[in-house]
Amino acid sequence: MRPAISVLTLGLAALIGAQQTPTIRVPVRLVTLPTLVFSKESRILPGLQMADFRVLDNGRPQTVTLNTSAPPVSIALAIQVNQDVRQYVPFIAKAGSAVDALLVGESGEAAVVTYGSEVTVAKPFDAGDLQTALRTISANGSPARTIDAGMRALTLLTRRPSSRARVLLFIGQPMDSGSESTLASLREAAEKESVAVYALALPEFGKAFVSDTFSLQGLSSRADRGGFKAGADFGKLISVLNRNTNAATGADPFSILTAATGGTQLHFRKQRQLEDAIAAIGVQLRSAYLLSYYPNSQEAGYHTVKIEVDVPGAKVYSRPGYWLSD
Repeated sequence: MRPAISVLTLGLAALIGAQQTPTIRVPVRLVTLPTLVFSKESRILPGLQMADFRVLDNGRPQTVTLNTSAPPVSIALAIQVNQDVRQYVPFIAKAGSAVDALLVGESGEAAVVTYGSEVTVAKPFDAGDLQTALRTISANGSPARTIDAGMRALTLLTRRPSSRARVLLFIGQPMDSGSESTLASLREAAEKESVAVYALALPEFGKAFVSDTFSLQGLSSRADRGGFKAGADFGKLISVLNRNTNAATGADPFSILTAATGGTQLHFRKQRQLEDAIAAIGVQLRSAYLLSYYPNSQEAGYHTVKIEVDVPGAKVYSRPGYWLSD
C-alpha cells in the first residue's frame, strides 16, 4: 500500500517547483541619446523643443524627454604611449589645458589611461590633476593594446553616475596590437553603458593621413548653446560626422567604435590640429540635445534608433542603437 500524500506535502512540492522555475527579467532601462542637429546651411540649430523630435526604437515611436541643461561630463582619456607615437607625445603633454577648458569644464571630471605594452591608470577620476598627468607621460615599448585600454577606461566610466555624460576619448593610432579583449566586446560594452567613444587619431606608418582642419574661430566664442557660437558654419564637422556614420564594418577600431556610439574620429599630427580637434569635440558635447526615454519594448538584444526632427532640411546625428541586456 502506498503511503498517503497529504495536501500540505503537495502544496510544498508545488511551491518548491515554482521557486526552481527560472524567471527571465529584462531590466527597464533609460536610453539616453545625445543628438546634434544642424540646419540645411550647416549651422547648429538652437532652441528646439521636445515636440520637434520623433524617436523610433526598432520602428516603434517612443515617449521622449528632452533635458535642456547639459549634464556634467566624465571623460576617460586612453592615450597611446609606445615608441610608434613618441614624436607626438609632447603635443599630447601640452594639451591638458585645452582638454580641461573645452571638454571637462567646471563641473566635469577626467581620468587618464595610458597604453603600450602595458595598460596603466595614470590618473583616476577621484584623484590627481589632469594637466600634471599628461605632462608626465613618456613613450616606450612597441605593442599598442588599444582595446585593453578601452576596456580599462570603460570600467572606470561605469563606476560614474549614469546621470553624467560618459565619454571615452582615444588618442593614438587607429589600430591594436597585443590586446586580450576583443573589439566586439568593447563595442557592445560601450553601447550597453551609454558611453560615447571619440578618437583623436594619429597617422599610421605607410598609410595616408586624413586631414581634419578646423578653425578655432567661432568654436569657442560666446554662444546661445553651451559656450559655442550657434551660428558658426560647421560644414567641415558635418563632413567628418558623415564619414564616421558611414564607417564600414571592416574599418579600423576607432571608426567602428565612434560610429556605433555616436562619437567622432578626428585626425591630427600637429599641436594646433590637436587643439582644434579637441575644440570640435567640445562643440559636439556642449551643443547636443539630450533625449531620453524608457523603451516601450523590452525585447533583449540590439535595438536600432532613428531620430527625426520637424525642421525641413535638418541634419541629425546621434547613436544608431543600443544593446538591451537580458
